[in-house]
Amino acid sequence: MENDKLYIPDYTGMKQMLDYLKVSYWLVDPNYVLVDVNKTFLKFTGGHRERLIGRNILTLVQPEEAELVKQKFQLLHQQESATQFELYVYGARNKVKIPALFHLTVNRDPAGRAVSFNILISDISVQKNLEKKERELFHARRKIRQEALQSQMIGTSKAMESVLYSTLRCAEVDSPVLISGETGVGKEVVARAIHSQSMRNKKPFVAVNCGSLPGELLDSELFGHVKGAFTGAISNRPGLFREAEGGTLFLDEIAEIEKRLQVKLLRAIQENEIRAVGDDRSYKVDLRIICATNQDLRNLTELGDFRRDLFYRISVVPIHIPPLRERPEDIIKLAEHFNRSHPKNKRFTSISPEARRLLSGYQWPGNIRELQNAIEHAMVMSQEKTLLPESLPQEILEQNGANPHQHKTRGPVSFYQSKYLKKEKEKRAIMAAMEKHNGNQTAAAKELGISRVTLWRRKTMHNL
Repeated sequence: MENDKLYIPDYTGMKQMLDYLKVSYWLVDPNYVLVDVNKTFLKFTGGHRERLIGRNILTLVQPEEAELVKQKFQLLHQQESATQFELYVYGARNKVKIPALFHLTVNRDPAGRAVSFNILISDISVQKNLEKKERELFHARRKIRQEALQSQMIGTSKAMESVLYSTLRCAEVDSPVLISGETGVGKEVVARAIHSQSMRNKKPFVAVNCGSLPGELLDSELFGHVKGAFTGAISNRPGLFREAEGGTLFLDEIAEIEKRLQVKLLRAIQENEIRAVGDDRSYKVDLRIICATNQDLRNLTELGDFRRDLFYRISVVPIHIPPLRERPEDIIKLAEHFNRSHPKNKRFTSISPEARRLLSGYQWPGNIRELQNAIEHAMVMSQEKTLLPESLPQEILEQNGANPHQHKTRGPVSFYQSKYLKKEKEKRAIMAAMEKHNGNQTAAAKELGISRVTLWRRKTMHNL
């Protein structure tokens, strides 16, 4: 019947042009039969026209590839105008597999039925090679970043491997990060590591402890103020958001920000725009936000103490740093790192087996910061080149059941040693109070019998 004949648009006048195309061309009927090819395809593959015309194109590809081709043709039958997919073709030279992009369009009869298909085949080996090189370059850069991070973040435990991987991924994107963990686990170390390996590493890293300042002062510290905005505002101040322009702003103890300021912070993060205290204009800012907390922010949102919308905005990528007691295999590596970090005249040449046992068996309520202080304490108290148990802080000996009097008798305690021990006692008291009250500075200060400002000053002095 007339209507059963294959309907092929008259492209006689186009055939010469098709033969000169730099891309290969197929004309295929609805039954996948190859009706025509251009000279470019024959030259590209080394094929022969008489062996190709009339052949089912599904026999030219692998079985799994044939299913893909069928799916794409079916899309065109369902009124789609064009589609494309990638397959390999065999080139003229040694029949090497060449990646190719197949671009399909449909020819329809006056009734709108699909009657034939045009397929343009482009050699994309150059693009694929570039993609491969880009992937290789990306992985090479990632390896360099990973090695750099391993020198910044000491630890080989499974828990720290997870933290390292998360840090590496965060350095490759620009999303807000929320770092959680107990006091002293190294949250700022992770924040600095993310910044140092990111695309923003040439710009400033600006850190602020949100729990160290009352709301009004923190508002001015973050967003700046104009001259005369309040008593004592004797000049304009840009604020930390603008100081960190192009770089990273690290907000430590984010849970301590009061509700009024949470609203302002949320707007600044969402809109990338800030307004200084007393100013009548806003400023666009471009920076990355990294926050840290030693509290359970999700629980605080349930209690209504922290805005839920702000929590979700700052915790796009959460990183939890486990306490040191949950990764004891990292303790000695960290101790050796802190030993190497000191001047040569103070360093130990080794750590005795018994000292290693005591260090590994201690619970470290103050985490890495306490371990660093313990190594420094041992350097002050020791007269040996080997770190011996008697040089360790008293609480380490006591928790491990060691009797300090069984060890080598120390000489008279000097004025400097006495002063150091007093500072250590004060530091341990602050750490214990902060841990007892889950990082709540107001409650910790009340227990210690000091004001919150005094607590902040002493924490700063002790690097807590």
